[in-house]
Amino acid sequence: MRGVDESSGGAGDSPRDRGCYRCDRTVAPTRCFRVEVTPPDPLSETYTVAVRYCCEHCAAAMNLSAFSERVKARAGRP
Repeated sequence: MRGVDESSGGAGDSPRDRGCYRCDRTVAPTRCFRVEVTPPDPLSETYTVAVRYCCEHCAAAMNLSAFSERVKARAGRP
């Protein structure tokens, strides 16, 4: 990975905003899935809320498309 100042004579690329926690791809914040996991009450003393960001490819691999209303609507079309 290049540093911000390593390209374009110091102007560089914009800094990495966010990476996918699964594959470490650099992902624009507008293209990230925010995955939040909240433990059920009986486990909340042991586990805490966790938030991770992932790319669309990893979201598809985790079958998060099952939660998309648009995907569900398309699946119902003849």
